[in-house]
Amino acid sequence: MSSWRKGVEKPADEVVEVEVEPIITVEEFEEVQAIMRSRSPQLRAPRFVSGPTLLGGVAFCADCCGAMTLRTSGKGTEYRYYTCCTAARQGPKGCKGRSIPMDELNDLVVNSVVDRLLSPHFLEEALSALLKRRDEAAERETGRIVALKRNALDAEKKLTRLYEAIEAGLADLTDSNLKGRIAELKRIRDSAQADVERAEGRRGERIEITPQALRTFAAAAKDRMRGEDGSFRRNYIQQLMQRAEVGTDEIRIVGSRVRLLQTPVASGRKPGVETAAHGVRSFDLKWLPGPDSNQRPTG
Repeated sequence: MSSWRKGVEKPADEVVEVEVEPIITVEEFEEVQAIMRSRSPQLRAPRFVSGPTLLGGVAFCADCCGAMTLRTSGKGTEYRYYTCCTAARQGPKGCKGRSIPMDELNDLVVNSVVDRLLSPHFLEEALSALLKRRDEAAERETGRIVALKRNALDAEKKLTRLYEAIEAGLADLTDSNLKGRIAELKRIRDSAQADVERAEGRRGERIEITPQALRTFAAAAKDRMRGEDGSFRRNYIQQLMQRAEVGTDEIRIVGSRVRLLQTPVASGRKPGVETAAHGVRSFDLKWLPGPDSNQRPTG
């Protein structure tokens, strides 16, 4: 049983520390983790992931931070409001709360997104620092690929020299040390080559975001946001925004630059902005396509 399983630290002379250069920044990692948590069906109710309400799971009360949930009048569908859930459950003691007609809040948020967030100038300005960090990371990745290729080539050369020594009778193939050395060099070579393939695959998926691409994306997204397709607006809003804090005199929209970057990047794979609405399906019953080897017997 290893020391890790026992929870005991190994002696200092048995520890080999290897410095590994980070691939992404801490800020990018934390933002991506926040995105993953926001999409997790274990942390977010399925009704917010797949429900028809535009701002479901996004609108919050600015006073108590409680969710703004949909409420209807006694007649059912004639009047629909976003209401502070804390005030609805606990009354004025929980939160003074507020209610706002659903269509009014939807229009305010959508118009703000269309007029401000989807401005090509704003997109370019907001993404400039993030794109700069991405370019710097790409340069570091290129240097890492060069170093990995060099390691693989060095290991291959050493293997070739060992094979030549064996052919010339200068080395004994039955020597256990020689066998171990050959195995170690093969491991180093194969590991470096595999790392190169993975790194080059990630680099090959990168899409350049130019000012023209931002203008094209912004124009197409504006048309779709103002259209009648509610599913596109809902998916786009929930992908782009983390929360809309509804106060008495203002609505504060909180978003992520990483999400802002992902949207035009995704739309760059196909014409238009269709892919902005193609999120990962996070909740679906009977998703298993058929029986597999892990299926338990029934009956």
